[in-house]
Amino acid sequence: MLQKSKDSNNAIITCLSNVRKHPNADRLKLATVSGTQVIVGLDAEEGDSVVYFDSNLRLSHEYLHWNNLYSNKEMNHDVSQKGYFGKNGRVKAQKFRGEISNGFVMPLGSLIFPGAIKNYDELELQEGDEFTCINGVKICEKYIVPSEIYSERFLTCKKPHGTRAKYFWKHYDVKHLMREKDKIAPGVLYVEEKIHGTSGRTGRVLCDTGKKWWQFWKPETKWVIMSGTRRVDSIRRRHIASVRSEIQEKVAPHLRKGEQIYYEIYGFDSEGGKPIQHGFSYGCLPRQYKVLLYRVTITTPDGFCIDLDREQVYKRAEELGLEKPTLLLNVYCTRSKELLFLDPIAIPGVMEPYTQFDLLTKLAKGKSALDANTMREGIVVWFKNIYGKWDCLKHKSEEFLIRESELRDKEIGDVEDNL
Repeated sequence: MLQKSKDSNNAIITCLSNVRKHPNADRLKLATVSGTQVIVGLDAEEGDSVVYFDSNLRLSHEYLHWNNLYSNKEMNHDVSQKGYFGKNGRVKAQKFRGEISNGFVMPLGSLIFPGAIKNYDELELQEGDEFTCINGVKICEKYIVPSEIYSERFLTCKKPHGTRAKYFWKHYDVKHLMREKDKIAPGVLYVEEKIHGTSGRTGRVLCDTGKKWWQFWKPETKWVIMSGTRRVDSIRRRHIASVRSEIQEKVAPHLRKGEQIYYEIYGFDSEGGKPIQHGFSYGCLPRQYKVLLYRVTITTPDGFCIDLDREQVYKRAEELGLEKPTLLLNVYCTRSKELLFLDPIAIPGVMEPYTQFDLLTKLAKGKSALDANTMREGIVVWFKNIYGKWDCLKHKSEEFLIRESELRDKEIGDVEDNL
């Protein structure tokens, strides 16, 4: 039985493609998995089924032990074997002889060990299967660097006594573009720059008042301004709490009933002066931050939630005095079998249509459009899915993933992991 995390931090069964020689190493090859490049051994062949672990993950002790992957021989099942993983089992994005390797691949047989899968007859895995545990045995999990949680003294967002929010939605976990590209239906794509900050939510939310049966004079519900972090429906004692309080005070008077906004905060903490994300200032001055609005929803009193389209989101950002997403590409796409084609008419100078997301991969690289001294994290692709609802997928640049891995080597993590 496979168990997986609610987010996209799972191992995945996939196939190697574009297997080729490493230009600077005779004993290594390069391959592509889930749209990213990895280093593989000389025995790797085109179409091989593998287990892929991306650079957000750490491997479990059981998996490392039974596959003899620890660099410390004494921790391996076979003490004569030596691997290259440290005690924390962290998967990295790094360069080998000048070529990027984002993640780690292993043969399917690596999942056959005591407690997980007994033999090949039980190895009924298919391409696309995702998991963190097999039969209750942990294989991997998200690697999180413990971060400082701010405990600033501030005033805001304590819900009025006796109220309970009915519809204060969290933003759904954004999946990986290269893993979920089949979700994209023919239609218009909005490709926007992905900003490396910390997320927030604020809404004018319908709340129960906690009315007692005998309190006939009190209403059953009322509209309340609420704010939250990525996972928590509050900003009390949360990271950059005073900044979140300022944002709420700024937008609260202008939010409509049932309206909820989702935004990214980047730059610096206005009080402590600490960077919100290490090395990603986006041109902000010390103690300066900015707020980028990336999603707006409207929820009716009976709980029906709809997204504003991208043009409406851009307009709403201007109305609220917030930054709007940087639009890198707005293009119509069509599908033919498993390929996605981007309309060349909408891309000046392009004579032939791009296929298989080549252009999207290129757009994820380079410097931020907000600041020439800040690396671009990647892109977010917004589209309407087959059900006619707005959805989005993300793609991070390989350069960013290596930078992120280097920061983790220094025990500098992503603040979002602890919010």
